[in-house]
Amino acid sequence: MCASSRYGYILYNCDYLNESQLLHIRTRLAIAAAIVILAVMLLPISATSQATGTIEPGFAGALDAVRQAETAGATPNEIAALVALLNKALELNGEALRLTAPGDANRRTELISEVDQILITVQSQAHDLTALASQRSNTNKILTYAGGILAAFIGTILFAFTVSFYRSYRIKRTFQMRITRK
Repeated sequence: MCASSRYGYILYNCDYLNESQLLHIRTRLAIAAAIVILAVMLLPISATSQATGTIEPGFAGALDAVRQAETAGATPNEIAALVALLNKALELNGEALRLTAPGDANRRTELISEVDQILITVQSQAHDLTALASQRSNTNKILTYAGGILAAFIGTILFAFTVSFYRSYRIKRTFQMRITRK
C-alpha cells in the first residue's frame, strides 16, 4: 500500500505511484533543481585584494588600477601588457635609484619623469580595460541568462508534448482493449 506523508510519499510494498503523486514529486524536483541552479548562478565571486605595502603612491595607484581591471574580467593577455609596462617602470625606477652621484641628477630626473609617464599610461589603460571588461562581463551574463530562459522554455514545451503524447497513447490503448467474459 502506498502511503503519503506531509513531506513526500513513502512507499510500503507498492510497485507504482498514481499520476497525481508522480506529478507532485516531479514538481517538487523541478522546483528544487531551479533553486539549486539559481543559487549557483547568483553566487557572488569575490576577489580579495592584497595590501600594497610601502611602495610609492604612483605605483600603488597603478597596481590598484590593474587589480580592478583584472577583477572586472580583463583577459590574461590584456593584463600581461599592463604588467610588462609596470615591470619596465620598476626597472627604470631601480636604475634611477642607483644613480646617486651629483653629476647624474639630470639622468635621474629624466628616468623618474619616464617612470611617471609609464604609470600614468598604465592607469589610463587599466581604467579603459576595466570599463571594457565590465561591459563584456555584463554581456556574457545577459547571454547566459537568456540562454537559460530559452532552455527552460524549450524544456517546458518538450515536457508538455511528451505528457500529451503519453496521455493520447494511453487513451488509444484503453479503447483498443477488448472486454470478454470468462
